[in-house]
Amino acid sequence: MFAGIRIPSTLRSDDAWYAGHRAAARALTVAGLGPIAVAIYVAARSPESERETLLASTGNAWLLAWVGLATLQASRAARTTEAL
Repeated sequence: MFAGIRIPSTLRSDDAWYAGHRAAARALTVAGLGPIAVAIYVAARSPESERETLLASTGNAWLLAWVGLATLQASRAARTTEAL
């Protein structure tokens, strides 16, 4: 358990770790799709610095938003294991 969503609620136990990561898996998958789509689009187009900068910023914002959501989902799921 050295890589992953390392927040206090997921680090409390193995059960919390696995529950948190199961809950976050879908959001993390979606998080990775945005930057991949942007990279493919930019690679297929003629280079325009302003557009590429805007797309890179949009891809980063997409990634951060979905990782934030995944972290919240992981935290909630991990905390439910404490009640069991």
